[in-house]
Amino acid sequence: MSDSTIKEFSFRVLDCFDELARPELKNIVMIKIWNYVKGYSKKIIEKKPDQELQEKLFKVYEILHPMFKDTEISVSINAGEALGSPKIPDVGELAKAKRLIQVNEREALKLIEDLKL
Repeated sequence: MSDSTIKEFSFRVLDCFDELARPELKNIVMIKIWNYVKGYSKKIIEKKPDQELQEKLFKVYEILHPMFKDTEISVSINAGEALGSPKIPDVGELAKAKRLIQVNEREALKLIEDLKL
């Protein structure tokens, strides 16, 4: 990955955490502190070497990946079946994974696309 790509991903992760925290901040003092911390974090990201950022981003991936693993499997199964590969039997864990995306395919695909999985 290029320098700008790794930094861009880092900024996107920071923005995701900002979206998680900002709605909960009601006190003006806490909002100012949060804005300072976020701004300072951006400066740190800009100064960090690519390799270190990539290692940190991989840790974030390792934490989030298990939550979306079944969705990835479901997308792969449905994509394979759409291309004419043999149908996956609707039994056990595969059936659950296959149904996961069928429940709300558009939202699941958008989530995967947004997360670049």
